[in-house]
Amino acid sequence: MLGRARIGLVVGDRELVGHVWLKWLKDNGLNFVMRLPKHHLLTDAHGHRHAIADLGLAEGEHRRFAQRQVDGVWGQVWVKALAGGEFLFLFGTSGLQQISQRYAKRWTIEQCFQNLKSRGFNLENSHLACHHKLRKLLALVSLAYAFCLAVGHAADRRQPIARKQQGYRATSLSRHGLDIVRQLTRPTTGAQTTANQLAERLLDWIIRQVSHYKIPVKIIG
Repeated sequence: MLGRARIGLVVGDRELVGHVWLKWLKDNGLNFVMRLPKHHLLTDAHGHRHAIADLGLAEGEHRRFAQRQVDGVWGQVWVKALAGGEFLFLFGTSGLQQISQRYAKRWTIEQCFQNLKSRGFNLENSHLACHHKLRKLLALVSLAYAFCLAVGHAADRRQPIARKQQGYRATSLSRHGLDIVRQLTRPTTGAQTTANQLAERLLDWIIRQVSHYKIPVKIIG
């Protein structure tokens, strides 16, 4: 549906595994990075098979393998030992030195899904059963999320969000933007701050675009 030329990298979690899927990606020339469950075995060029738990990695230690076979497909492996006997077990074709950094980009997708399902957008609370209405709802919620994320980015550039001891932001960018938009929609709120003024200008721009392109808007009570 997207077209091969538009796909730079396919990133997936432990649910997206198996010989058929991985072989299809490789046969179609699509670079991928997948996290695999720890029970999947590695096979070297001599046909020897071993589990990642047998590598003897200490917590926080990682190893790379340029060519290993997993689920009947040859690729690159990056393994890191985590706390509690868990592992970050990555398998892919996107370049051994960058495989972990590229997989890390998936976290922004995970955050997006978590925010859409709850955390203010509450997509999972819908009881719609109609496929077409669900598509419209998902599109609207996605636009709202993108808008709040853009507002959060702009506000963070002007006044950085406070950081926790671990270095993470105390509030996510999307949540920060959502809080600003909520504040703007309150009847007694004025747009005194730069971030509020920026959000109002962005809202005005969207309204002008709707009017200019005569986008049909249907209000449903």
